[in-house]
Amino acid sequence: MKAFTALLSICTVVAGTYGLFTVRSETEVCAGAKAVESSSVKVGSKVVELTTFSCDARLRPAAVHVDDDPVSGSSAVTLAPSPTAPVVPTGPLPTVDVCGEICKNVCGDSGELPPTTDDCTTIVDAITILNGSVAPSFAVAPGHVQTLTFGTCRFFFENDSPAPQTNCWLSFVQTASAAASACLPPVQPVNSEGICIASDASWRVGVAHS
Repeated sequence: MKAFTALLSICTVVAGTYGLFTVRSETEVCAGAKAVESSSVKVGSKVVELTTFSCDARLRPAAVHVDDDPVSGSSAVTLAPSPTAPVVPTGPLPTVDVCGEICKNVCGDSGELPPTTDDCTTIVDAITILNGSVAPSFAVAPGHVQTLTFGTCRFFFENDSPAPQTNCWLSFVQTASAAASACLPPVQPVNSEGICIASDASWRVGVAHS
């Protein structure tokens, strides 16, 4: 618990401003989610589930823009209508590396209660293991979500763009923890999800109740 609390304290410094954001149901990882790959990471006697989900592009927002308010400094989220069919690229798109990219925090609900600190700490430990034992980065296909879940807590990286993306484990955990610090108790006692969304809405990182 102390490790996760310390990480949240550090991430508070780099966390962006946040606004309210409530578009998820209490159980979905993404719209039309289907598990396509699953593995696990052992953290002592605990097991963290590492799962990749595909999302239904027809049900996802066409765009989610995070706009800065020049007066208050807060962030606003604008949802565009969902497309009737996914946009199919005419050819292969190059992989985009988003490691270390800046995003804006928004807060929402994915359940009645926020995740517990102990469960999220276990996921942070699992990501530390992944960073040290496998490649320092991971890839996510267009319209897919990479999740790590333990108990009440879920960390996720969602690729909402038409191109494949890579992220590094350390940037991922720092961004997710910063979103949790801005949106979850004790700062925001009623929220159950903290998300950081790219300025062009091409990806999002977050921590939510599982």
